[in-house]
Amino acid sequence: MKRSQADQAAHDHEPAGLAREKRVPQDAATRERIRQKARDAAGLLDRRVPPGRDRLRVHARRTLDALGLGEEFLGFTMVCISNEFWCGQFAAVRPEDRLLLLPHCLRNAEVCRGTYNADGLVCGGCGACVLYDLRAEAEAMGYTVLVAEGTPVVVRVALDGHARAILGVACLDSLDKAFDRIAQLGIPNVAVPLLVDGCRDTVAEVGVVRRWLHCRAGPAAVRTRTYAPLLRRARGLFDPEAVSRLLAPLDPPGPPGGETAAIARDWLTAGGKRFRPFVTLAAYAALALGPEALHPDADLSRAFSPALERLAVAVEILHKASLVHDDIEDGDSFRDGRETVHRRHGVPVAVNVGDYLVGLGYRCVSACAEELGAECAHEMIGGLVRAHLKLCRGQGAELQPRVGGTRAWTSVDLQAVYALKTAPAFEAAIYVGVRAAIAGGAEADLSPLGAFARYLGVAYQVSNDVQDWTDDEHHRRIAGRDWLAGRPTMLSAFAAEAAGGAVDLPARGRPPSEQVDALRRIYHELGVFEKARRLVDAYRRRAFELAAEARPAPLAEVMRFIAETVL
Repeated sequence: MKRSQADQAAHDHEPAGLAREKRVPQDAATRERIRQKARDAAGLLDRRVPPGRDRLRVHARRTLDALGLGEEFLGFTMVCISNEFWCGQFAAVRPEDRLLLLPHCLRNAEVCRGTYNADGLVCGGCGACVLYDLRAEAEAMGYTVLVAEGTPVVVRVALDGHARAILGVACLDSLDKAFDRIAQLGIPNVAVPLLVDGCRDTVAEVGVVRRWLHCRAGPAAVRTRTYAPLLRRARGLFDPEAVSRLLAPLDPPGPPGGETAAIARDWLTAGGKRFRPFVTLAAYAALALGPEALHPDADLSRAFSPALERLAVAVEILHKASLVHDDIEDGDSFRDGRETVHRRHGVPVAVNVGDYLVGLGYRCVSACAEELGAECAHEMIGGLVRAHLKLCRGQGAELQPRVGGTRAWTSVDLQAVYALKTAPAFEAAIYVGVRAAIAGGAEADLSPLGAFARYLGVAYQVSNDVQDWTDDEHHRRIAGRDWLAGRPTMLSAFAAEAAGGAVDLPARGRPPSEQVDALRRIYHELGVFEKARRLVDAYRRRAFELAAEARPAPLAEVMRFIAETVL
């Protein structure tokens, strides 16, 4: 069978040693056979909930077995089944409400006149590559078009309300990272994997992309539940106007001391994922509002009273207060891509701003007593105070080596520290939402929240330890900064244990990049990255088990989503 031009280019440039399960069939006939069979597999999925990676994997294996194909095409088949799952809901969204995500590696690198901004590549309009044609065609239809890589920009655009459905073109690896998160959020999405991987001169099935671009249909018979409206609502609470509306009655702006409040509000409204306030709203909504809160078109603008909004804001205020102090203790100059408070205003002012935010957070909770009752407010403040004390104890334990402590941290020690330092914030965010719902007459079992948050928190912190070894230019983070700052991590503890306590560490006098490269090699040789990932998997499994056991079922669903998103 004669190959098309795209297939021949893919075949000629196919990289050797592609990861197992992430190969794209290099002939159109095989790809079409898989797509046809994927429709049958998608018909077996429950349309009411997003198809998780595990379910897609099971159905993809069955599809490949039925076709007599090997598991090297597993990733491609999972994408095809996911596309068929979301097809009807994607087609029902107007092009004006869709996002087209294209990879910058499709550009003609030799002649490209494009420039980059914070969101990705800005096309120079030279017309020398397929990006120009696809972008022009999509924008003429009303699409928002981004030429970028990775999850953050896609999620941000979706949660800002600029995209109700997403069409993505990328390599299988990028699709796995970005679109799994989009699917978890319940946002209709379809994807076209690149035929050729790499950072430049890649090849796409342009005809397939165009088919999806023009795909239109009437309303879908079944709509998949989504957390996107709740996430958007949580983010909206931190618009300057919303913050002023909620906080001004509790602490009116103006002199004396108005500068402190102004700096604090600026810090509160700028940057951050707003995940903790989302957790509070979602926990409340699951018990008090029911399935309507997860409808794709849910209007939540009036779903939460000012008291509930202040609770969600209080959770974020206390979190942001801890970050002000944490940045001082760690000597960090940037967070979320902007200067930290102490770098911009000095340490004395930053300490005071952090203290002010702590007081303001508790003031928000106490103000809920009139609506939720004094007993409920008292119990919520008690829960937040317990979380606050645990966090300070965990942070204090971590600081010990930097203030004269000589203790050699074991992996068991650090798990206990991480449980104190990170888990309480997750527990408090869920707890106040659930407790507010109980005050309104809902019933729920609070007993699993502590253990669930503990497993979640440790897994999250160990994941951060691994992530610390990846550069992040957007957030101005360099790899290995914890090591350079002398902070204990699970990786350093695992390394010491694997080496019997005597790790041949790189000399501190060498340039930082050389120290990091040398230690990365040591960590790989000792297998600590893989050991850390296995530990994360173990904690993750236990968190999911506890989520499944929670009652009532809507709370279990929220806890499962929280675990998926955090980990």
